[in-house]
Amino acid sequence: MTCTNKVSYHVARGYSYREIFVPCGRTDPYGGRAVCDDCEAKYGEQIRAEEEAIAADNWASRSAGWGDW
Repeated sequence: MTCTNKVSYHVARGYSYREIFVPCGRTDPYGGRAVCDDCEAKYGEQIRAEEEAIAADNWASRSAGWGDW
């Protein structure tokens, strides 16, 4: 994905919230992947398939004693 859009997130700061912009495709403040509306419409199925493959790979690695915990 070579998208130049930015995704808006509201992150808690003290008693209020602060708006943060993250480039599409990068890691969001909550540890997931930031995806803009345009890319979700175009590549949504592909992104979900990649995320499922990553989760399955991490599960296989953890079951063998390796991988991300």
